[in-house]
Amino acid sequence: MNKSLVEFLQSKGLLTQEQVNDIHVERTKTSSSEEQILREKNLIDEDTIVKAKSELFNIPYVDLKAVEIPESVLTEINIDIMKQFSAVPFRHSDGVVDIAMLDPFDVQAIQALEIKYAANEKFNIHITTQEGINFILDRRVGENLGTEVSAALEDYEAPVTDLDAVGDAYVGDEELSKIDLRNAPVARIVNAIFRFAMTSNASDIHIEPTETKLRIRFRIYGVLMEKLSLPKSMISAVISRVKILARLKIDEKRIPLDGRMQIKIADRKVDVRVSTIPGIYGEKIVMRLLETDISGIRLEDSGMRGTAFQTFLDSVKSTNGIVLVTGPTGSGKTRTLAATIMKLNTPKVNIVTLEDPVEIRIPGVNQVQVRADVGLTFAKGLRAILRQDPNVVMVGEIRDQETAQLAIQASLTGHLVLSTLHTNSAAAAVPRLLDMGVEPYLLSSTLRCVVAQRLPRRVCKHCIEAFPMSPELIKDVKETLGSIKSFDVVDYSKRLSIANSSRSEEDKMPLKAPEKGATGEDVVYLYRGKGCQRCGDSGYKGRVGIFEVLNITEKVGRMMMENVVSDEVQKTAVEAGMVTMIQDGYLKALEGITTIEEVLRVSKE
Repeated sequence: MNKSLVEFLQSKGLLTQEQVNDIHVERTKTSSSEEQILREKNLIDEDTIVKAKSELFNIPYVDLKAVEIPESVLTEINIDIMKQFSAVPFRHSDGVVDIAMLDPFDVQAIQALEIKYAANEKFNIHITTQEGINFILDRRVGENLGTEVSAALEDYEAPVTDLDAVGDAYVGDEELSKIDLRNAPVARIVNAIFRFAMTSNASDIHIEPTETKLRIRFRIYGVLMEKLSLPKSMISAVISRVKILARLKIDEKRIPLDGRMQIKIADRKVDVRVSTIPGIYGEKIVMRLLETDISGIRLEDSGMRGTAFQTFLDSVKSTNGIVLVTGPTGSGKTRTLAATIMKLNTPKVNIVTLEDPVEIRIPGVNQVQVRADVGLTFAKGLRAILRQDPNVVMVGEIRDQETAQLAIQASLTGHLVLSTLHTNSAAAAVPRLLDMGVEPYLLSSTLRCVVAQRLPRRVCKHCIEAFPMSPELIKDVKETLGSIKSFDVVDYSKRLSIANSSRSEEDKMPLKAPEKGATGEDVVYLYRGKGCQRCGDSGYKGRVGIFEVLNITEKVGRMMMENVVSDEVQKTAVEAGMVTMIQDGYLKALEGITTIEEVLRVSKE
């Protein structure tokens, strides 16, 4: 069956001959089925696999998230039975029961389900995805809450400021500067600031009083930009308006304050974390915008790929050990960990996180907010979590020796521990932990892998253009990528161009194949954004991750025991095939995803 599925996917152009050969080779090495290998190697997404099986075996496919299922049908089967057999009834009429199953060939499951219905009932089996099954299971669990509890939860939720309620129009870059600031109500100005932040995908808003004005800056794709200045006379009114929305004391201006609110435009809702600090010209406010919609957070879309992605995936599938993500503030560590947790999050796994603060809320995961003011530190919280029977523990950051040692002990007692560190490279995490007092022999036996990452901006796909590299730049690229085995920049660019030509028109990039110059030299192209209205004339829109993944091999483990410096660990890892973060960035620059300037900018952080 699986062999036929692989061949079917190949016939549809979804697998190459090389990938099929790799699957067959992997099949001889492991006990995994070919379908399992497809999923483990992330060659095909689950939805595509399920739809292919539907077509191949002539079994109807159903998307449970798009089907309106009567409550009376859902209650016909106990939720535990649904979980056990990954099966959900979604329609029942005229003696026919429509059942959605993850494995429609599971005869034992079908026989067990038939017992729940009358003998003359007929089954109509459909195939669906695990995501669809989980969606219904989550709904059933949620609907089991009593109406009194649900009402209490609704009363407890923070109020949402609906920016549409005031009737303001869309505020773009130009419109923001056209507001009549001296006559507009303060509420409208603050709403306009929020609207611009949301429509421009800003991650932070800075409201900064100066000697002569109130400066408004937005961090857009990692870069801080000043977009608006307000008269000095409005400082107090604007700051008070924001503090009222965040339910902070407007008369307390002597100490830092922290608050939060939710704002909404149309159907988009955003959590806003508000921080104030007293300055010599008034209170400065920084607001972090946190999306409540997590549907777009996928590990596969992070930018991690190839061997690095597989190494990381193998590490987080372990039942114990420590996996670290490193980088400076704003490098995407939290999002990577959130995507990882979402991938691990199933009804069979108990995941508990300890964060300061909780930025991305994940349904089905137990998330705990650190409160140092009442004694709930990372160390104390981690001790408590280990008594909560967790399978996976995520600690927001390892900051001190006590937390590091507790994380080690947790991994030794059969828990997978995910956490972050502030280091410049993956290899630098090793001496950092040793400096915290972690015993080398314990670290070498528990650390699975370390990921370092940054977030350069993406080249705007609407105004991207190719330009030839100068001889100096070609030399720099060759030197940077020289440690990658058998890498040739000209050959790589040719292969990129060939692969690009077979893409659909929607996904195709304006990549140019290398050419021969007038004197016979190779002309290789890079890419940049010219600047257009869609990217605010910046040439960039969105961000992408660049990564290096340090696999803790036996050799690296021995180096830990010898307290070897990070440079030696890095050298050993590169010799073993690790692609460094800058190399990953340069490769993505050759692919037209980002620019070398962006890679060098973020790698210096």
